[in-house]
Amino acid sequence: MRTRIAIIGFLIHCLSSLSIQAQETEKESIGTQEVLVVKSYTPSLSDAFKINSSPMSPDSLSSKDKVLEFKIKSIPVVSTFVPNKASPLKLQQRTSSTPYNSLFSGGFGVKSQLFLDVSSVIELDRTQRFGIKIYRDGFGGNLPNSLLKSNQQFSRFGIHHNLRSNDYNANTLLQFVSTKNNYFGLYDREWDNLLIRAIDPEIKRSKFKVRTHWNWYDFMVRGIEFQANLTSDNFNTSEQQLALKADFEIELGDGKILATTAVKGLNTVFQEAYFGRKTQEESMGVGSIGLYWQNTSADFKMKLGAGIAYSSKMEGFSSEILYYPEIDLSYQKKGLVMVPYFTAQGGVRLNSFQSLSTINPYLAPTTTLNPTFSKYNATLGVRSSLSSILNFNFGVVFDQIENFMLFERLPCDMENNDDAYRLSNAFENKYANIDLYGFKADIKIDLAKNNFIRFGTQYRHYDTSSNQILWNLPSLEMNWEGQFKWKDYLTFTFQGSLLGDRTAAYRPIFLTQASENVPYQEENLPLFINTTSHIAYKLSDQFDVFVKLKLNSEGVHGRWAYYNEPSFLLLAGVTYKFDFQY
Repeated sequence: MRTRIAIIGFLIHCLSSLSIQAQETEKESIGTQEVLVVKSYTPSLSDAFKINSSPMSPDSLSSKDKVLEFKIKSIPVVSTFVPNKASPLKLQQRTSSTPYNSLFSGGFGVKSQLFLDVSSVIELDRTQRFGIKIYRDGFGGNLPNSLLKSNQQFSRFGIHHNLRSNDYNANTLLQFVSTKNNYFGLYDREWDNLLIRAIDPEIKRSKFKVRTHWNWYDFMVRGIEFQANLTSDNFNTSEQQLALKADFEIELGDGKILATTAVKGLNTVFQEAYFGRKTQEESMGVGSIGLYWQNTSADFKMKLGAGIAYSSKMEGFSSEILYYPEIDLSYQKKGLVMVPYFTAQGGVRLNSFQSLSTINPYLAPTTTLNPTFSKYNATLGVRSSLSSILNFNFGVVFDQIENFMLFERLPCDMENNDDAYRLSNAFENKYANIDLYGFKADIKIDLAKNNFIRFGTQYRHYDTSSNQILWNLPSLEMNWEGQFKWKDYLTFTFQGSLLGDRTAAYRPIFLTQASENVPYQEENLPLFINTTSHIAYKLSDQFDVFVKLKLNSEGVHGRWAYYNEPSFLLLAGVTYKFDFQY
């Protein structure tokens, strides 16, 4: 009994001591705390100059690539790998994703043909490009059935500079063009051999052109173009032309207002007139202003406006101030197969000796120059896209033209002084007021990528109130072109044209005739067809070989009476593309 009382008393004493110790420990932990003091940032004055420099991105066109140099430390290892005895793969050169910036193409052909085409476009930096082009074509052999030399040559040299930015784009061109031809279109008759031997029929014409064109993207003045031409020939003819054009644009609602102003002028001096042999000088200028409103945001797209023009030389015009429309209407709704349209864009064209001799190279170095006024130049038609392959365009045309320009053959000058163009084998300009009716049709078939065929035809009926005959003017004209490519190795292209029947002025030659009063006779010229084909085969990415074939309809007339064209020309050559580094 005493033993149990002693054990219970010992347990009570132990529990009491543990409780007291726990309370003392808890009181001590409550009195212990941790304090964190945070101080605000107060920069010193020297920190104000710690400014990081702006990042600079190097220009990849002007900067050079850095060459990384590193050394590989060889570590000897023990390997039990046995390689396979299969043949290793051959490395293939990756083709450039950008085209080559330079091209050289040259060839030779029958009749002493020489073809040369050299061009290069170099990126000076990200804002400038510089280009150069040298071109020559022609044949040195004479044509059959021609008593005089009949070789032809054309050459062109030009340099081009392009300056572009986010705000504007500027193009400047300097070009020199030289052509060589001959007045060889004599009548089929007996000619004096002494006269033929004494005549040099060569025609040498040269033109120097300077043109600069500036375009702005977000400015009221959208474009300014200036051009100057200097033309001369071996008959002491000289011509100077100046042209200045400015385009303006202002946003207005869903559309915009556009305005165009242009000033053109020329001065031409011929050494002597055809009749009278006195110095002949032609000077004239044309100024025009056009104003119209354009909206292409809706299905019904429209351009409505008009223009006025004034010419310093008004011979043949019905009024001193010339008015013409500026209209372009079309309805193109999404999913619509047939798109009707109407256009009427008249204007005044300045006929210069340089532009007319480009159309007819056998123009005499003395002629009358007048501007031509087109009152309407209207077309009512429809465009259709029956599928992604077939495209068709058909339109009815109408116009009234004052001073419509055509070419008439000059009579023979019995006192020619051995001048080649005075044997009734040169042309002069004639002008007439006409009403024009007709139609035009064009069809294009897209067979595959870069493969297509296009065929177009035009038929015009000319009505004039006078009894004047419209010489050398065909009613029917056709043209065609196409391209076929096979696996990017073989390319075949072709193009051609057809001129329908036309009437030419035949001037009989007899002794003691007065040149001014020689009557003319009408002579019908047959169809004239010319076509050119070009076949190129790619040997590599840089080398191509090509063959060019040109065919013309046979006969002694050609495009102009008694100026036959070569019936067959064949030329072969090579093209090399490369990158030129400056």
